[in-house]
Amino acid sequence: MSGDLIAGAMVVANLTDEQAKAVQSASEFGTTVVKEGSNLARYAGRILGTVPEDAVGLVIGDPLHAVRTLIAGQYDIWLDKIFKRRKTTQIQPVSPSVAIPLMRAAYDESRPELQELWASLIAAAMDPSRASRVRISFIETLKQFDPVDALVLKQRASLTMQLNDNMIVRVSEALNVDKEEVFLSVQNLSRLNCVYYNNSISAFDLNPYGHALMRACED
Repeated sequence: MSGDLIAGAMVVANLTDEQAKAVQSASEFGTTVVKEGSNLARYAGRILGTVPEDAVGLVIGDPLHAVRTLIAGQYDIWLDKIFKRRKTTQIQPVSPSVAIPLMRAAYDESRPELQELWASLIAAAMDPSRASRVRISFIETLKQFDPVDALVLKQRASLTMQLNDNMIVRVSEALNVDKEEVFLSVQNLSRLNCVYYNNSISAFDLNPYGHALMRACED
């Protein structure tokens, strides 16, 4: 037996139970990292339309890749549900210029209200009949959303405004969310150029950009 092997055997033999467990855990963690990286590449490859090995560059060096792999797996489930609901039978690879910033932003988001919008946007980009609706600017816009912003925008899009309607109150009641929270969301959505807002009568409505965003995400 060589000197290095003898030394290694002596180290292993002298390990305490706790140290041996630590070594085993480290070994299993290494295996987990490889598996998670492979899974994340597979999820990315589905959107990019390429083999997983070609997509692995998206995850190398990412200290949170295990977390993002879990989130990417959730998006994979979202996409299956959306395509089934929309009866989508044909999908296409997404251009890297859209797919990479879209996935990087979406894979950082774990809140369900926002995941639903991200998943809808990804699904639209993969659908030849909807891909033209997806604007690069939508990515930066959604990155600045809070969960209640997504709920408020979707709820407002579904409501028809009546004369002198206090739309903040209507949305607040429909969502069972405090009026101040709705008001803060309206302010943020206005800042992001998604809605028009008339403070004097608490009215707000989607503007063309907001309508385009919702149209990209709608069924």
